Order: sequence, then C-alpha cells, then structure tokens
Amino acid sequence: MSDLPESLRQEQNLRVGNVNVDGQGNYLDFSLKQIIQISVDEIKQRGFFAFSPYKGLKCFELEDKDDFFGRDQFLKGLVTELEQTNLILLLGASGSGKSSVVRAGLLPYLSRKWKSRLVNFTFTPDQDPFESLYASLLSRYKQAEAQIAREARSETLTQVVTTLRQPESRWFLFIDQFEELFTTSQAAQRDRFIDSLVQLNTALRLLGSAKDCPVKIMATMRADFLDRLSPYPTLVRVTNQHRPIIAEMQQDELRLAIEQPAAQHGVVFETGLVEEIIKDVQGQAGYLPLLQYTLNLLWEQESQWSTFAQDRTLHTQTYRDLGGVRGALQKHVDQIYGALTESEQVAAQRIFLKLVEIGGDEELGTEWKPVRKRAIRSEFQDVTEEQVLTRLVNENLLVSDQQLQVKESTLEISHEILLTSWEMLNTWIKENRQAIALRNRLNDDVMRWQTKKREDELWTGSKLEQILELRKDSTFNQVLGGFSSISNQFIDASLEKRDSFQKRERKRTRLITSLSITVACSSLLALLIGGLAWQETRQKQYLRSHQRWTYWQ
Repeated sequence: MSDLPESLRQEQNLRVGNVNVDGQGNYLDFSLKQIIQISVDEIKQRGFFAFSPYKGLKCFELEDKDDFFGRDQFLKGLVTELEQTNLILLLGASGSGKSSVVRAGLLPYLSRKWKSRLVNFTFTPDQDPFESLYASLLSRYKQAEAQIAREARSETLTQVVTTLRQPESRWFLFIDQFEELFTTSQAAQRDRFIDSLVQLNTALRLLGSAKDCPVKIMATMRADFLDRLSPYPTLVRVTNQHRPIIAEMQQDELRLAIEQPAAQHGVVFETGLVEEIIKDVQGQAGYLPLLQYTLNLLWEQESQWSTFAQDRTLHTQTYRDLGGVRGALQKHVDQIYGALTESEQVAAQRIFLKLVEIGGDEELGTEWKPVRKRAIRSEFQDVTEEQVLTRLVNENLLVSDQQLQVKESTLEISHEILLTSWEMLNTWIKENRQAIALRNRLNDDVMRWQTKKREDELWTGSKLEQILELRKDSTFNQVLGGFSSISNQFIDASLEKRDSFQKRERKRTRLITSLSITVACSSLLALLIGGLAWQETRQKQYLRSHQRWTYWQ
C-alpha cells in the first residue's frame, strides 16, 4: 500500500477498503474492524485531494479499493462462501452494487491473499460468451494460446483451464452481468457456455476440497432473472446452495460509504447532511448508483468554488439545490439533454434507444423489463450522432471500452438506473418497446446470417410482415434510426425469398389449375365420345331389331 498518501499511511492501524493494514501497508486479515473515529479538524489537516472519490454511475474497480466502504460484513460472508465452493452465483437487484463488491472488495482481498499467484479474468457474456472469454485471455496470453476459447464447445472452459493455467497460479474467473446470457447472447452459444461452465465445475470438484481449489468462479446476476435458469437444471443444482443475495446497506454501512471516501481526501460533510442523505435513500430501489452519482455531482459543484480547498466541506444547501438523491440524476440529465439543439436531441434519443434491450417475454408470461445492451461504435454513422456520442460519454452517461475514434469499440449506458430513473428515457422505452424488441431480435438473426448467408435463416411469415411494416414506419425511422444497411440486406433477401416462393407457388397453382382443366376437359370429352358411341350402338341395335321384325313380317 505504498501508493497511499503520506497523511493516510501515518495512521497507526487505518482501515483501507475492506482489509486491515498496518502502518507499513502489510496485509493483516479480513476481520471486521471499526473505522477509527477522527474529528473534523483532524480530517481537514490531512492531505487535500481535489478529485472526487465517488464513482457516479460507474461501478467500483480494483483501483478504487481505497474508496470502497460499507460492505465489510457481506464480504466476510462472501469469502467464507468461496472457501466452501468453486462456483458462486451472486444475486442482487439492479443497482445493489454486485459488480462493485467483487471488483473493489473481493478482488483486493484475493490479491493480498494470493499475491502474484492471482490470475484474474473478468468479462461479460455479451453476444458470444466464448468470444468474451477469449478477449479477456488476451491480457495474459498470445492469440494462438487463447484461441482455444473460441472453439465454443461443452469442454472448452475445462480445456482453457487445464491447458493455460500454470501449476502455481490461482485463477479467479469473474463473469459479470450473467443475465446477458439471456438478453444478449445467441441461444446456441448460451446453451453451450452454461454446459461448459457446469462441466468445469464438475472437473474442479474432482481435484479435491473447495478450500484448496486453485480455480474459483463467480458470476453476478440480477435477481429478477433467476427464473431464466429453469431450463438449465444442472446449473440450478450446482449453485442451489451457493447463491448469496446482496441486500441493501444498513444505516451504519451507508454512513461509512458516504463519509469515508471524502475523509480520505481531507473533506467533511456539513453537520446533519449525512443523516439527510441516508433518510433520502431509504425505500428507494437501486439507490447505490443514484447515491454515488449525487455525491460525485455534489463534490464537483463544491469544487468549482475557490474556497473549497480551504473550507473542505460539502454543504447541505448545495445538496438540496441539486435535487438530493431522489432528484439529482433526473435534474442533471434533463439539463444535459435540454442544452442540445433539436436535431441533437433527436440523435440523443436514437443513441439511447440503440443501447436498450427488452428483457422478458410477454408471450411466455414473463414481464418485460428494460436492460442495457452494447453496440459497436460503427453503428453510429450519422455526423450529429457522433457529436452527441462524445458529449454523452464526457458526461459519463455512456461508457466506451476504448477511445471513441476506434470503430470496433463498444458503447453502453453507464448504469441501468438511467433506464428507470430518467423519466424521459423511460417514456421513450415504453412508447417504442415493441419496435425495440423486434429490431433487436432481427439484429441477432442478421449476425448469424451475415457469416454464411444461409437461406433457411431468413425471415418468413408474420415476422417478415411485421418487419416490413416497421421499415415503412416514419416514427421508427426517425426515433430509432431505422435499420442498418446489413439489416436491410437481410430484409431484402427475406423479401426476395418470399416473392420467389410466392412466384413458384403461383406458377404451381397455374400449372395445377391448367392440368385440372385439361383433365376435366379430357374427362368431358371422353364422356361425350362415350355418350355418342353408346347412342350409335343403341341406334345400330334398334336398326338390327327393326330389320328382324320386318323380315318376320
């Protein structure tokens, strides 16, 4: 911990993040310990750091461990759980801090416990979980070595571990946002990945006790997606006893999460403000990102004053002017949106709605829910969209995994709390959710079709009719930006297949009709000929009979 500020390292037994360290920064243990109470004057005498210690809508990362407070009790239980099993599915509501507790709480603990032996691979499933694993492996292995992850078979995860892991290393596989398997990933890849995950867990159990296992796996998933595991009974069974749920913070935990990051930067809260903030978040779903966003906004607002470095205080009136925890995000995002020109506002709406997925399926009886989705930077080609993208990223409403100039970079909304807490975006989603769901379903099929251009993957029937209607919809084209060029190619190919089929059917119908008429005419002709022949026969019989009668006379 030599990178800590000198003023903090001078504390004899300072609590940093979620581990105890002594004055020299040596790791002690993971036991719970009260924060040493320090007076306001003592905090203000510490070194002052002007940058905000709060994360806004971003989750805490490993490098933020020194500003991560309030989850000691939960982390202690999580460590105990990890010693009892090799696969944990961490559940929690959206905005409950699942990702942060692993990235800024558990990972620092493991890095101190395992030191240089720790090898961490963190990834989200995205459209292809195997491809995501491959990308994470590139942080330590060459492309040729990591290529094994792309085989995407039931044995893949086991082969990755047995082939690439060094005997002395300790692996921690962290699959964040596990629900993406059900909202974003292709169905075939999802099924194989879950099967592969279960097989790896089985292989690890054969190595011996969980406590000494050199490979640990943790996945975080929104609790409201738990029912999506039902088609995978084996995964349900192996995680049945190991699905901890991260709950809301208690008041004393919230106080630590609010006060301690500021104290580490030599800043205090005005008397009574922390109590007001805690009262404001009570009963508010998914409040942690809202809390972090408000505290970050409060810090930035105060830091604009030249007296901040001397006063070192976050004030109640400033907090209230921002709208408090319940209104700060809504108010600030409305201001950002309101500052855009009319054309930029339309572009902003298109951008946000391209980054939304509709979870759940009403046809299957599951309630729909908005969730984030990623999009490739190259999907935003419009000049105005590109300008607005930059502003939204700079305002931390969107995040990108690379520089925006990189066309292969991905973009997503900073946090799902925006989907529900920003009323304007929530209204856009409700008004366009069916179009969004249909467009995203089309995009998934287009991706599969794009590689091999197989005709049986094209759309037919009512799905095609719906998408053709949507393509003509002016609101869809303006608000959601219409379809991409490759999607239009797919639709045109589907339309050509339909028209070709209909043409063949019409030709077949005409042929059948023609044959039917021919057969009918032939039958009628045969009947006529038969009738004439019968009549002629009867006439001949009559003549012969008449001749005989004449003869006898």
